[in-house]
Amino acid sequence: MLLNGGPINSAPLNGAALLARFDLQPKQGKKSIIQVASLADRALIERLHKYPNDLRVIDRRLFEEIVAEIFLGFGYQVELTQRTRDGGKDIIAVKETEINLRFLIECKRPDPGNAIGVSAVRELYGVKIDDGATKAILATTTHLSQDAKIFTEKHRWELEGKEYDGILEWISNYIKQTSR
Repeated sequence: MLLNGGPINSAPLNGAALLARFDLQPKQGKKSIIQVASLADRALIERLHKYPNDLRVIDRRLFEEIVAEIFLGFGYQVELTQRTRDGGKDIIAVKETEINLRFLIECKRPDPGNAIGVSAVRELYGVKIDDGATKAILATTTHLSQDAKIFTEKHRWELEGKEYDGILEWISNYIKQTSR
């Protein structure tokens, strides 16, 4: 763990180190917060890059943490929602640039070979509409059913499905972007 930037302790998390940063000084009207710096650290993501099939059987919550870390590496402000009653989204990723973006990301790590059905993408689309987010992304370690693909294509500017190969692309891009 890190306290004001200094290491205190490191705890294993399925082979990954758990790092936390404690901001003890409030910033302009904001309360002090405990911020998770890297639940799924770079070393774990590099391991998945080397052994991509591990992604298919990784712990479901750890998959959410990995996707959150990837978006953090892409320059987004990331909020990982609670495990249960998350409102139909696992991650909220925000980027404030010339055009502000707010993505809702739902992570699905089903048993290997099981497709994500159209009901999951319809539900996520409804959550996106209700939330007013820019786009919703369903990230999965498997694939979308044909009906789910048709639905996401119909709403492609508001809804995106990232299947196993797309997650591997994210991992490659994360490694490239964070090694600079």
